[in-house]
Amino acid sequence: MMPDPPSRLAAFIAELKRRRVFRVAIVYAGVAFIVFQIIDAIFEPLHIPDWVGTTIIVLLLIGFPIAVALAWAFDITEQGLVRTKPKREPTAAKVPHHPLVGNKALAAIAVLAIAFGIWSWLREPSPGGVAISSIAVLPLDNQMGDPAEDYFVEGMHDAIITNLNRLSVLKVISRTSAMRYKDTDKLMPEIARELNVDALVEGSVLKAGDRVRITAQLIHGASDEHLWSNDYEGDLTDILSLQKTIAGAIAGEIGLALKPEEEADLASAPQVNPEAYNLYLKGWHFRKLESEESMPKAVEYLEQAVALNPTFARAWAALGHSYLQMQWLGGWSVDYAYNRMKQALDKALELDSNQAEAHAGLGIYQYLRKYDIPGAEASFRRALELDPNNVYARFEYGEFLRRTGRPEEGLEEYRRAQELDPLNPLPLTGIGEVYRDTRQYDKALEYWQAVLELAPNHMAAPYFLALTKHEIAMQQGRYAEAADEAGKAYAEATNGADSTFYFWLWQRAEWALGNREKVYAVRDSLRSTGELQQREQEHPFWSARLYAIMGERDKVLSLLEKAYEDTTKESYYPTGLVYGQGFDFLRAEPRFKALIQKMGLTEVFDEHGQRIR
Repeated sequence: MMPDPPSRLAAFIAELKRRRVFRVAIVYAGVAFIVFQIIDAIFEPLHIPDWVGTTIIVLLLIGFPIAVALAWAFDITEQGLVRTKPKREPTAAKVPHHPLVGNKALAAIAVLAIAFGIWSWLREPSPGGVAISSIAVLPLDNQMGDPAEDYFVEGMHDAIITNLNRLSVLKVISRTSAMRYKDTDKLMPEIARELNVDALVEGSVLKAGDRVRITAQLIHGASDEHLWSNDYEGDLTDILSLQKTIAGAIAGEIGLALKPEEEADLASAPQVNPEAYNLYLKGWHFRKLESEESMPKAVEYLEQAVALNPTFARAWAALGHSYLQMQWLGGWSVDYAYNRMKQALDKALELDSNQAEAHAGLGIYQYLRKYDIPGAEASFRRALELDPNNVYARFEYGEFLRRTGRPEEGLEEYRRAQELDPLNPLPLTGIGEVYRDTRQYDKALEYWQAVLELAPNHMAAPYFLALTKHEIAMQQGRYAEAADEAGKAYAEATNGADSTFYFWLWQRAEWALGNREKVYAVRDSLRSTGELQQREQEHPFWSARLYAIMGERDKVLSLLEKAYEDTTKESYYPTGLVYGQGFDFLRAEPRFKALIQKMGLTEVFDEHGQRIR
């Protein structure tokens, strides 16, 4: 009895198998799946535009029916690409056929697809949450309807960031960069992409009398999905506890694995006098402005705050830094400013030994005022141990490392600060200084130009940009151009420090041009008026640089030793010793080496100007 002929559907399926259409479809789908996973995994971290991934996906989808059609119509044989022949009854032994993709290759593709699928499943967040390791807290909305209360809202914003900063497993974008998005029309995914974070926190603040309510919501950056939202309300007396509660709630929602000491820190906070806290926020607001007009107001408000609440450690720490800024911006003498700073920081740490900013400030004092290198390093490290996301501490530690002859380590701290605060020009200035100090002037120029792009009105950037261009001109042998530009800057200088500095650049370029008699004449003229002697007394380091141009070894060494013994040491002195090209001719001298060792500095260049590390 003859078997029943196969149905038309069964025959069609058999023909699909014969023509290996299923095999091509499976291979194509497997490869496409792997490509999709690669796009999902690496395109965002590498900042590849979204349209590139979309285009690839669309092309793969369009290509699927084309691949299937080609598999039906054609086959690859040893003779090349040929049209598939209709099915015929075999009349002779079958000729071995070598498909494009054999069973082993098919199995390998299947294994890869399964592996990528498992990896994708593991890296995706659980149904109850989203994988988050970096975050930015956007400026909070002022719900009081009064712009005069902006300082209070900014204080709440800063406090939430400060408390999140202390969580070592979380990358938190600094306030400076976050504030760039105040009143922005940008969408959340765009902000998250620009700041390179997984999630954003936004919210609002409402204060009525001694009661305050803070609303916070967590948003997934890439998808703009709202993950969590809550309101927190309490008395101003317990405001510090309220702020930590919000930070703890965010950490819990993210699913962070906190250290026991981090959990303990979030679980406890002292009460504070509401009026003192309000004064502290006003002082903090003016301190952040960092201007000649704002700093006296900052000191006034912060002093009132600690007078009302003497156990308010955070206010004491802020006051200590404000005293230091009064020396930079307010005209206070070095002795007076540093002594007041030290007293305030000691008080802050006596009340709370975990005040990261107080430890960072102490590091500045120990280094710039006492030249206590080991003590300063210990203080900076302690500050970053307590608050690893603290940009201020990172930057100042980078400054310390760079100035003491450890430029690569300093560069690492600056780059970390830049990652945490990408829209702040300050870390870029540090990176630019590392490259200038290590005589990589083209790179330095790039970073100083980047500073001006971020902050067109940056006060120091034009100065350092001009200095870097001068160094490039000298490096390239364009001495006449360097002398002309420095001479003009010297003539136009409006303060003593700039005048002295540009004078040195001018004389250096003239000496390189071979105009030695001219340099000697200028020196003798200054000596005859007594100005040179006065400079040697008041600024021995700068005078040493002038004599170094002329190669007067003993005079230079004596002035450098005098600068070290001076009780009002200039903060740029160690940096100049470590990196200054003018001192290369002294680097093999025993007296110079002894001075470097006495100061706890690390040598970077030899007497030929070559890197020794």
